[in-house]
Formats: sequence, C-alpha cells, structure tokens
Amino acid sequence: MASWKTTLLLLTLFLLSLFLELLLAQATIINSIDGGMNKGCIEVERKALLEFKNGLKDPSGRLSSWVGADCCKWKGVDCNNQTGHVVKVDLKSGGGFSRLGGGFSRLGGEISGSLLDLKHLTYLDLSLNDFQGIPIPNFLGSFERLRYLNLSNARFGGMIPPHLGNLSQLRYLDLLGGDYPMRVSNLNWLSGLSSLKYLDLAYVDLSKATTNWMQAVNMLPFLLELHLSGCHLSHFPQYSNPFVNLTSVSVIDLSYNNFNTTLPGWLFNISTLMDLYLNGATIKGLYSLDLGNNRFSGEIPKWIGERMPSLEQLRLRGNMLTGDIPEQLCWLSHLHILDLAVNNLSGSIPQCLGNLTALSFVTLLDRNFDDPNGHVAYSERMELVVKGQNMEFDSILPIVNLIDLSSNNIWGEIPKEITNLSTLGTLNLSRNQLTGKIPEKIGAMQGLETLDLSCNCLSGPIPPSMSSITSLNHLNLSHNRLSGPIPKTNQFSTFNDPSIYEANLRLCGPPLSTNCSTLNDQDHKDEEEDEDEWDMSWFFISMGLGFPVGFWVVCGSLVLKKS
Repeated sequence: MASWKTTLLLLTLFLLSLFLELLLAQATIINSIDGGMNKGCIEVERKALLEFKNGLKDPSGRLSSWVGADCCKWKGVDCNNQTGHVVKVDLKSGGGFSRLGGGFSRLGGEISGSLLDLKHLTYLDLSLNDFQGIPIPNFLGSFERLRYLNLSNARFGGMIPPHLGNLSQLRYLDLLGGDYPMRVSNLNWLSGLSSLKYLDLAYVDLSKATTNWMQAVNMLPFLLELHLSGCHLSHFPQYSNPFVNLTSVSVIDLSYNNFNTTLPGWLFNISTLMDLYLNGATIKGLYSLDLGNNRFSGEIPKWIGERMPSLEQLRLRGNMLTGDIPEQLCWLSHLHILDLAVNNLSGSIPQCLGNLTALSFVTLLDRNFDDPNGHVAYSERMELVVKGQNMEFDSILPIVNLIDLSSNNIWGEIPKEITNLSTLGTLNLSRNQLTGKIPEKIGAMQGLETLDLSCNCLSGPIPPSMSSITSLNHLNLSHNRLSGPIPKTNQFSTFNDPSIYEANLRLCGPPLSTNCSTLNDQDHKDEEEDEDEWDMSWFFISMGLGFPVGFWVVCGSLVLKKS
C-alpha cells in the first residue's frame, strides 16, 4: 500500500513539473513574440528624425516628445511592428482646414534631406503648416515606397519639382496651394505616378504647363478623384476622346477656373462626338461633378441625367447657364446635392424633383476609398452656401442634403411635390420670380434645417404646418407678398430677427412691430374705401356712357325721320 502511494506521489510530482515546464516554454514564446512586436526604432532613423527636427521651427513645442532612444514612441511617428523601421511621419497641424491655410501650432523652417534615411517610409503628411513659401524639396521624389504624400496648405511656393514623378507606388498626392503661388512647368511627371488614385493640385497654376492637363490626367489609369480647382484652366484640347480613363474616375472638381464654353463641351466632346465614345456607354462610376464658378454657358445637358446614374453631387453654381432645369435630373436617384445657383436659368421648378429618392429616405452614403495600408480614407470636398454663408465640407459631405436654385430667373409656383423630400436639409429658392403660395404640406419636410424663400413674389399666409419642422434653425422669408399672422409655436418662437420677415407688408405679429388687429382694421377700412371708390367709378362711368347714348338716341331719331 505504501509503495503504491509513493508511486502515485512521484507520478503527480512528475506531471506537475512537466506542466510547469510547458507553462514556462509558452511564456518564453509569448515574451519573444512581444519583444518582436515592440522592437525599438532603428538608430540611423532616429538620428535622421532628430536632424529633421533641428531644421524645423516649432514655436509651440509640438515635437517635445521627440526625446529618448525609442523614436517609435514619438508623437507623429509610427514604426513597423516587426522590423522597427519608421513607416509613417504625420505632422499635420492641429488647426482647422481652410483653402488658405490656418490653424495653430504650425511648424516651419527647412525640411532636412536626412529624411532620405527613412528608406521604408510609406506615409508623409506635413499639411496645414507654414513653410513660408519655400519650394517643395526635390528629394521627396526619392522615397521609393511612399504611398501617401500630403503637403496641402503647408504654404509651400515656387515650382513643383518633377522629381515627384518617381513615386511609382504613390496612391495619394495632395499639393493644394494657398497664400504662396505654386506652379508647374510641365505635367509629364504625372505619367510616373502609375498607381495614383487621388490627385489634388487645387490652386496650383497650371496655365503655363507645356503639357495639356487633360493629356496628363489621361496617363493615370487608376485615378479615382481629380481636384483641379482654381488652377487657371481655360480651354480643352480639340480631340475626340480626351478622357479615355474617365470611367474609373469617381470625383471631378474643376471649379473656380476660367472655362468659357458650353457645358460641358470638354466631357467626351459631348456636343459632336458623344457616340464615338465607347458607343455611348454610361459613366457608372462618377458620383461627384463640380464645375462651379466658371463661365460655362448654354443649357444644362439632358444626358447628365441619362448617362450618369450614380451621380450624387452636382454643382454648377456661378456660371452663365440658361434654359430650363431638365427633368432628366430627376432620374438621378442617388442625387443628394444639387447646386444650380447664380446662373440665368428660367422656366419652372420641375415637379419631378419631389421624386429624388436620396432626399426622400434616410440613406447611408460611404464613398471613401481606403488606402492599401489602412492609413487614410479618401474624401472629396465641396464648397456650398448653407445658412447664408460659404462653407467647405469634406468628411461629412456624404450626409449633406441640399437643393440650391437661388439667384436665377425661375418663375411659377413652388411645386407641392417638393414636400416629399423629407430628409432634405437645405432648400434655397431665393432671388427668383416665384409666385403663388408656400406649399401647405411643407411641414412634412422634417429634415429641413435651412429654408430661404426670400426675394420672390410669394403670397398668402405662412403655412401653420411649417411650425412643426423642429429641426429648422435658419429661415428667410423677406421681400415677398406674404400676409397674415406669423406663427408663434415651436421653432418660430426662436426666430426673433424681424429682418427675416421684412418687406412683407401684410405680415403681422412678433417680431414685427405691426399689430395684427391694427392690420385687420386697416384691411377692413381699405375694403370699405375700395367699395366707395368702386361706387364712384360706376357713377362716372354711367355718366360718361349715358351722355353719348342719350345724344345719339335723340339726334339719331331726327336724322332717320326726314319730316
């Protein structure tokens, strides 16, 4: 019995020791893996970053964390977990985005060539800083693995180096200009960016480039977004297929240029050669088209609604367009931004605009294109007028719902069908020649935040249902012919600015000084005066008619009776 107990005890001890050894081995493996995952940065790269830091001006101490042996822990620096090589440097300023720079804690100074020691760098962001007009360094074109380069609004100046064309792995390039003019001598270097998906050269002067910009864009087979806003462009080449690769492009922004032609004669040479382009194929990928603030003339082409079924954002604001709003735009079931303001459009508002699906139901719009390394989500930009102010939208643009037809010559009544657009956020029909009443069921537009109907010829009362739009926070009904009391409930109790109702002589009640009872008494008095004037008018009319009738009755009988 004793020997059996001894054997059992020894076996238990053996199994326990074996279990402990297995635990120890597993812990060793885990520690080894953890050690590999948290490997410190390479020394030569640490020194390169410190030399780069020494060349910068950092008035607010943004780079104060750049101390110690492990540069992978420094703010704005990311390393590869396995190799320890620096792969990302993100020194974007924390200031807000604007076309002309801005923000706080901006870096400046010089960009040291020591960065070339970061041979595994795939991501570099120096945007929204202040380099006070120095040119973009040539050596930035030597990062063979770079996939993301963002120098937008960093206040660089001078000539953009063609050396950037060596970045064959680049997916994202943003050189949006600002206070200091930037320009290019030619655009041939774009042909080297064979992997590019996002290109932004906004506010870079391309007018002196020896290579035509459309030919250059044609060299980018995988391009998804094209931003050439404010680039001093004025003409298009005269050949049949200027955009062979357009079927892959999803965003085109050519706003704030000097194009002076019919709209849009440049897009496939539509006016004469549409049938030559892919046998009239539809452009399924394009979802954002911004040709605003140019000098395009002519009518809005019907084929935009017929051949661009995926279009979600259409901005033709600030041109010289004429004619009616084509009903074919109503076929764009995904359209949620329609900006046709500040043109010479005429005719009435199409009733079918009330059928725009994307403005009638809550939809989730996600049109971002992920970078292969997961570093960035591409997002288009668009400048819109909301609440009476120019605002630039970027990341939240997919959820902005807007119709702006202001400052045209549109006449007729506001179609009641427009009240079907329950998720529309901004409706601006101001500065037109609209007549009739505000639709009674306007209260069904529960998503409405901004409503501007000013400077028209609208009449009748303010519909009571409008007070049920609880999201409404910006309203302008001034300079119309509206009448009756101003509602007092819900949102109307917050609209205390009398200017939003001014020049409506028959509107009454707070915040206007006109008392409704006084206005009613005056209306009654005016009616009595009108009746008296009508009676007097009939008196004089009867006298005027009676005299010649009586005269000819007497004299006519004398003429007929010769005796």
